[in-house]
Amino acid sequence: MERLVLEATTRAVGKGVARKIRAAGNIPAVLYGRKNEPVALSVHGRAFEKVTKASPDLTAIIDLTIDGKEKFSALIRDYQADVIRRHFTHLDFQAIDLTEKLDLEVPVHLIGLPIGVKDEGGVLEQLRRKIHIRVLPTNIPKHIEVDVSNLKIGQSVHADEVKLPEGVEFPHVTNYTIAAVVAPQKEEVAAAPVAAVEGAAATPAEGAAPSAEAEKGAKAGGEKAEKKG
Repeated sequence: MERLVLEATTRAVGKGVARKIRAAGNIPAVLYGRKNEPVALSVHGRAFEKVTKASPDLTAIIDLTIDGKEKFSALIRDYQADVIRRHFTHLDFQAIDLTEKLDLEVPVHLIGLPIGVKDEGGVLEQLRRKIHIRVLPTNIPKHIEVDVSNLKIGQSVHADEVKLPEGVEFPHVTNYTIAAVVAPQKEEVAAAPVAAVEGAAATPAEGAAPSAEAEKGAKAGGEKAEKKG
């Protein structure tokens, strides 16, 4: 597991403090301890950029030094970012014990082209992008690979079928679906309109008023019947 070094300083809390920290090019942060109270911190923006370049998925263990003296092993538990300006606006660190296992989520990477897609025209659907694992901090994998190459249409792969790396386990028994191959949806074809037969009279809908021509024909027929009588 990759380890990176980062320095931070303690900061005040209160209205407007975080805004001033960001204006100075730094990032407001909080360190959550396993037993201690949360500590409000400030991290230099340029220093954290180096962390993001070395670990784009932000899964590395951070050797965090506070005020040049206190040292903690930590993980980035959460963050907030300005998508438009492309910079971080807040960080949450979680202090960890390197000898104790953690429960956390890691990304799932599907590998292989399913038989159901390649030979049967099916569609591969990934239902889980992350899975929950238990592992020592030093053995945290960047992702879990799931082989889907043997899946046919109607088949799926579940979490309890995944081969986990050594030292990694599921925190509880689970059988949720990670990926499946499904049949493609058939597009409904609209029925072609039936062409009217030349010379055929249109039949009015039940309850509809008769046309003017129909009324005229009926009247003429009635007059002929009266004359014959």
